[in-house]
Amino acid sequence: MKTPLILDLDFTLIHLEYVPDSIEVPGRTRSAWLAPQTVEALGELQSRFEIVLATARSWDGTRWIADGLNQRGVKVESVVIEDGARLGKVGELRAFEPTFDVVKVRETLVAQSDWPAFEWQLDFQSCVVARCQTPDLAAELMAIFAAQSALQSFNPRFYRDGRKVYTLPRAADKWSALQRLLGERAARAAGVGDGENDLVWLPNVAFPATFSDANAALIQAVRARGGFVGGMRGHEAICDILFRAEARRRRENKEI
Repeated sequence: MKTPLILDLDFTLIHLEYVPDSIEVPGRTRSAWLAPQTVEALGELQSRFEIVLATARSWDGTRWIADGLNQRGVKVESVVIEDGARLGKVGELRAFEPTFDVVKVRETLVAQSDWPAFEWQLDFQSCVVARCQTPDLAAELMAIFAAQSALQSFNPRFYRDGRKVYTLPRAADKWSALQRLLGERAARAAGVGDGENDLVWLPNVAFPATFSDANAALIQAVRARGGFVGGMRGHEAICDILFRAEARRRRENKEI
């Protein structure tokens, strides 16, 4: 059975620097790019690894990567999206907590005149996401949401990712979703991530890796686990880590 290879997206698998022949991943304000050398590396690894994407993006934001890789001969087997609120095989996605009613949550969080201006991102299906103009305003809005007594019946978890504020089911996060998706194989996986929300899962996998410019607590946790912290940046960094993951897998399996 293949080893799962779990990959965060933004600033891990995809980066803002354009290189020729990249897969473009459109965003609301700017595009990100999946470099051809990364595609090539994944193509070489997919016979031995099961590729899993784990991201805070919605499916609308994730499908560009899954579809783009598929068009170039690389199959994404499954995804954890919306920071753990939605998961499944590509084409068979389901909510982590089906009873979490996103419409009712949005209706409960009716904006007051003194709240920071925001807009709902309606492409998220299993959690509620509000988008502000700046990260500071998003932090202010998250504190307001967390103080809303009317929300307590939903037992929510709040998370901020840049300018976005997430309201999710309490138990939904990347690691909980990965365990539900992969079972005991989640702990035997290789994984790469860079952000604060990767702290819940990356130190729990067998072969964790991150970057020297990643979240400081994540770097510390990966090192404590005996994982790899790469010194490169951007597209070169993820390619280096992918090949190191394969080399370590082979050593552990005594193939070399």
